[in-house]
Amino acid sequence: MIFNLYINLFFVKSIIIILLKKDHIHLYSEQESFHNSKIENFYINYYKDKNIEYVNRVDEHQHTYYEIIWVETGHGVHTIDLTDYSYSGPCLFLLHPKNVHKIHKKTLSEGGVIKFNDRFFENDEPQSKFLLKFTVFNDIDVFPVINLSASEAKEIKSLFGILHSQAKTDQIFTSALILNLLKSLLLKIYQIKKKNVPIQSISNSSFIQFQEFQTLIENNFRNQHRLTFYSEILKISTKTLNEICKSISHKTSQKIVKDRLLLEAKRMLIYTNLSIKEIAFHLGFEDSAYFTRFFTTNIKLSPKAFKKSNS
Repeated sequence: MIFNLYINLFFVKSIIIILLKKDHIHLYSEQESFHNSKIENFYINYYKDKNIEYVNRVDEHQHTYYEIIWVETGHGVHTIDLTDYSYSGPCLFLLHPKNVHKIHKKTLSEGGVIKFNDRFFENDEPQSKFLLKFTVFNDIDVFPVINLSASEAKEIKSLFGILHSQAKTDQIFTSALILNLLKSLLLKIYQIKKKNVPIQSISNSSFIQFQEFQTLIENNFRNQHRLTFYSEILKISTKTLNEICKSISHKTSQKIVKDRLLLEAKRMLIYTNLSIKEIAFHLGFEDSAYFTRFFTTNIKLSPKAFKKSNS
């Protein structure tokens, strides 16, 4: 009887382990995150922490939308794509769709959050989409935390307040007004960034091609590892593509593709329980042994050793 009980408990434990197996990073969608918003494809709200243990429970996750996090007060560590960034308010975080992140707050904080997706800019002029994708949200690794001076914080707070009050109304043309107010906020953020870090000219054709290359990588890196695939779509030679990448990012085009693959591999090794073979398949490697060589050559650790060192 005791033996049978042991077997049953072992069976239940095994089932629980299987059920808890994590094969993906949680992806928050608009349906989950834009609740109670009167504006389609847009969400804004204030936050004020009351329990630090509760707010720190949220695991690493991704979004299907853009997110602006305004920290008015408080400090902590924000982990974005496996890198830790210390922060102290007043500051801003700009998160691109699919950035994996987690905030560990060391003190209670308050501020606000804005969420929106590409569809919110669907009927707007091309310049706005360019501002959104290629100048404000394009360099999280270069500019992860936007620290604000007293005057900048005051301007951001004012714009946020106007956006928040207008988003609560249900009048005709409210969406159009919100769109223009959001563009004003994005332009202000762009100006703040430009003061601190050199940003390529929007009119620079090479810069535009570079950003198009990055977009293509994001949409195709799992299945397309060859540079010719990207250069053919961009209608330029692989040599020209490489020169553009080196002039703007100081990386070769091949390294940019490799880095995106390696980032996703690291994410999956740390945040999921998928096997190395499953990860290799997910990233377009038909042979898991080749994936292991690729990872080990570039990271100087095998996938297994990397996972163990980060567990």
